[in-house]
Amino acid sequence: MQLFQISRMQAEGRYLQKKPVIAVGNSNSAGLPELLREIGGSEVVWMKKNKLSAYIYILPAVGFVGIFLIYPIIFNFMSSFTEWRGLDFSTAEFVGMQNYATLVKDPIFRNDLKNCLVFMVLTLFFQMSIGLILTVLLNMKLVGFRLLETVYFFPVVLSSVVVGYTFLQIFEPNFGTLNTFLQSVGLSGLKRMWIGDARYALYTILIANVYQWSGMGIIYYRAGLSNISKDIYDAAKIDGSGFWQSFFRITIPLLKNTHVIILLMGTIGCLKFFDLAYIMTSGGPANSTEFPLLYLYRKFMRELNSGQASAVAIVIIILATILSIGILKITSNDKEEGGK
Repeated sequence: MQLFQISRMQAEGRYLQKKPVIAVGNSNSAGLPELLREIGGSEVVWMKKNKLSAYIYILPAVGFVGIFLIYPIIFNFMSSFTEWRGLDFSTAEFVGMQNYATLVKDPIFRNDLKNCLVFMVLTLFFQMSIGLILTVLLNMKLVGFRLLETVYFFPVVLSSVVVGYTFLQIFEPNFGTLNTFLQSVGLSGLKRMWIGDARYALYTILIANVYQWSGMGIIYYRAGLSNISKDIYDAAKIDGSGFWQSFFRITIPLLKNTHVIILLMGTIGCLKFFDLAYIMTSGGPANSTEFPLLYLYRKFMRELNSGQASAVAIVIIILATILSIGILKITSNDKEEGGK
């Protein structure tokens, strides 16, 4: 260990002061710092880094992102302007914007977007409402909620296949659990063709999806509530604030960042929603439960229209980007207005 006394100089060379600086290392070693910088009024020894090593460390991550994210997006974008059967890309024929024009004119695709929008709004509303209410009740540590605390995340870890077939058995028209129960209690008039009627099929999938993913909302909200100091609630209580006043004026506003996270993840999740709809109804009846990703699947796997399927994928990416930016823009504007 060497003790060095180093003069600090300004750019023009004017004398300021001298301070002893301790540098760890041998004066003859290559590791002796070559640069002294002032941070917060004190001189700190900055060790020279090997830039090549840093690049080597991040190379696997960059390669992974490039191969599995950037390249597929670029390839999809290119193929969306072609008529291609999905086998040999050399046989693809450039058709310009024809695939996108076909999507705009296709009433089935427009219906799929409408289904996705309705499903997205209802899913976000119920998941956020149920998640927030159950989180508040769990934090109150009421009698009987100890069991819920141990099982609320269980549906999230279940396979979508398991959840889909479970709710398929519940809503099955002839021997399903729901219709059997209604008949047993004398409410046969309420029996419906739940998954076979276009008026109800979308809502059966909605119930299954909310059941599966509400636990994730509870996780986020519990994390958000843990960051709110209890002193805030104590001060509000002293000022005469009741439970509901504290809930609407303290809890909900201070969970704004959590709301944004759930909105972003829920929006993207609904745009790429596929599994439960495919398992329970396969998009039927009469395309009442078909979503953009089911439309993509049908175009690619059944009709072998890879060009149009790629166009659907690009549309989904664009919609996800626009909605995400919109959500962030709206919430950031709210924060700026609140700061003023």
